[in-house]
Amino acid sequence: LHGHGGNEDVWIKYGNVNRILDRLYNEDKIRDFIVIMPDGGNSWYVDGVENMESAIIKDLIPKIEKYYRVKIGRQYRSIGGMSAGGYGSLRFVLKYPELFINGILMSPSAYYPLPDSNSSAITGVDSFKDANGNFSEDLWKTYNYDNYWNIFDSSNCKPHNFYISVGTDDIFKSIIKIVNEQLPAAFSKRSANVFLDIKNYNGGHDMGVWKQAFEYAITQIYKK
Repeated sequence: LHGHGGNEDVWIKYGNVNRILDRLYNEDKIRDFIVIMPDGGNSWYVDGVENMESAIIKDLIPKIEKYYRVKIGRQYRSIGGMSAGGYGSLRFVLKYPELFINGILMSPSAYYPLPDSNSSAITGVDSFKDANGNFSEDLWKTYNYDNYWNIFDSSNCKPHNFYISVGTDDIFKSIIKIVNEQLPAAFSKRSANVFLDIKNYNGGHDMGVWKQAFEYAITQIYKK
């Protein structure tokens, strides 16, 4: 899942993930799998002004299983993204633990309790705005991943693996704390059923960090 301001081409145009995957495959480091890169607009992957969450969960995944030769089941399915896409990926794994076994969270904008003042979530996401067009704390909290721990905890679908990363010079300072403190603390209460792999890379909130994080996570999840 791409971040705010991106689209389905970002990972190819700027991330070169097609070349990364081709190289890893040719080096016999990963097995066969399908990569899907949807255009989520600036929805932050919630059902708000656009029903992007439903589009992915209820429409996209079933169509992939219908039209492509894939193995069915959560044990074969991962979801990942950078920035707002990391926020969306975290929400999806917690809310739909029966659908995903792996979450790849790259510089996830999973702010709690509220976004940083310089986050695009404050000014650029219609789903987080009230009737007057202003950022709504209540709407943000309504969609926040923190609402889904009870679903995640009560699920019989276990375990789950999370590959979480951030740049050491990320301009959104809260994300460094989210990755290294907040999420580990939250997941520590569920340590028996959760595997965490946390990486800090030199760099900022940028594709240089995300390419490294993507390659590392993919080689762990899909290694031969």
